[in-house]
Amino acid sequence: MSCELSPIDFHEYPPVSREVFKVLREAILNGAFSPGTRLVEREIARKLGVSRTPVREAIHKLEQEGLVRHIPRKGVVVSCISDQDVHEIYTIRAVLEGLAARLAAARISRKKLMRLNELVKAMERALEKGDEENLQSLHMEFNRTIYESAQSPRLFQMISILSDYIASFAKVGYSVPGRSQEATEEHKSLVKALFDGNADLAEKIARLHIEKSREAYFRKKKSKA
Repeated sequence: MSCELSPIDFHEYPPVSREVFKVLREAILNGAFSPGTRLVEREIARKLGVSRTPVREAIHKLEQEGLVRHIPRKGVVVSCISDQDVHEIYTIRAVLEGLAARLAAARISRKKLMRLNELVKAMERALEKGDEENLQSLHMEFNRTIYESAQSPRLFQMISILSDYIASFAKVGYSVPGRSQEATEEHKSLVKALFDGNADLAEKIARLHIEKSREAYFRKKKSKA
């Protein structure tokens, strides 16, 4: 296990196992722990500065999510996220984000509409500068603003469960030439639909955006094969 982990700062005293789970989950999804990596409770606990109990609980949750698995005589190893898994996650995301856009069309505040407009303009400036890191951050804030504007706590929670997957997949998709520009144009169209209060169009654009993101992800993966 070669990934470097740093002690967790519990300045707000959240449940330890939840924070350990969050750290390990992110490490798996961003590739810091590659498929097949063995997760050793003792080593993880030492590096994070926690006891083995919350690590064990976190690993159990990771196993339930399918991110790790037990192999006889080897222990817990990181699972490989299959193409079928990716397709399924994108399909679920398209439905949830389409619904979020539909609800936002009727519930979004003027303040958040203006913020979305500012974010799109910031995206265009980032594109001109070739600032991909900032651009991805702006896209994530844009999405989060839509989720919040739907004013549906349970929907927000369901989308949040997929947030780490979304960030990981988006990083791959946006590396496809032209995809960042295309995605920004899609966001601009979505903002217009929201300004117009057109729920049907907002949902359609949001779903199409996810479909194109899925296509970009697999196009990039195929080019690397």
